Amino acid sequence: MVVILFILVILVTVLVHEWGHFFVARKSGMIVEEFGFGIPPRIYSWKKGETEYSINALPIGGFVKIAGENGLETTIPLNKQFETKPWYLKSAVLVAGVICNLLLAVILFTAAYSIGIPVTSDHGAPTVVSVVPGSATAKSTLGVGDVITSVVASNATLTGEITTESLHEIVMNSKGPIIISYNHLGKSQSTTITPTGEGMARVIGMAVEPVQSERLPIFTAFKAALEQTWSTMGEIFSTLALLIAGLFHHNNTGGSLVGPVGLAQEIGSAASIGFTYLLAFTAAISVNLAVINILPFPALDGGRLVVVLLEAIFRRKFSSNTVAIIHSIGFLLLLLLMVVLTVGDIRRLI
Repeated sequence: MVVILFILVILVTVLVHEWGHFFVARKSGMIVEEFGFGIPPRIYSWKKGETEYSINALPIGGFVKIAGENGLETTIPLNKQFETKPWYLKSAVLVAGVICNLLLAVILFTAAYSIGIPVTSDHGAPTVVSVVPGSATAKSTLGVGDVITSVVASNATLTGEITTESLHEIVMNSKGPIIISYNHLGKSQSTTITPTGEGMARVIGMAVEPVQSERLPIFTAFKAALEQTWSTMGEIFSTLALLIAGLFHHNNTGGSLVGPVGLAQEIGSAASIGFTYLLAFTAAISVNLAVINILPFPALDGGRLVVVLLEAIFRRKFSSNTVAIIHSIGFLLLLLLMVVLTVGDIRRLI
């Protein structure tokens, strides 16, 4: 089920992004040669009009191949190629995917707030919001989204307003296993968990927050969605700034980054909390996709946009071969990063 949800979330966010490029390119008079979901090798394809649509083996990305984007093509009319269009049309095509991702985020956040989204509140029920992979909790039947009703240990019993802090205190001072009672999809259950570590480091590996559903009128939900999208963008840029600063100070700031496997786990956890929470999480992924793609890095939309703007400013074309090599290197570096993050995800699971 987690794998299916992962593919659906990536499918929605990536296809919306690529549709933005596709739509503006077509409206600008460019020929779109291929609209692909996933990374090749190709599994299946079909052609409609001037465009070939393809489904590829690795469902972790997508692409739109526009005629003339990587240099002029001899088999296609010059006036229908990316390279021959004015700089402002090229720029519009490149930023269209980012804009579509942000619009998708606003729509999904609005839907989540109007239907009713789980939020932390002083009056909420103590809900498991995260579980550390490989921890004692991860090996039990307790999972994200479950509501804790009581915790019984050798030293004390917790009921009512249970928090991560109160739970950690009772675990830290307990002797032997603890019994946790909880509600899972409306059914009362219990599990026995044996903490690991000693003293302050004695833990069971989960976080608990008071959660309740908040439902807003549609216009209020739309306003909250705009604010949430803006806030999420700010958080992502701040995180990226910290990561870059960490590279220069040799800090392990990239340890919290996740790859496809880790993202699939987080999507599964979001779905466990509730459908609207999954909508909001998908919106956040869409914002992430927008921000990452607008960065001025080779192979990304932002990197290509820099080339277009520089050519417009200096009124000269860069060598298509040089630009192609730079973008190819950027693409390989991005693939390498994905491999490294995937290995990190797997290590955290073991």
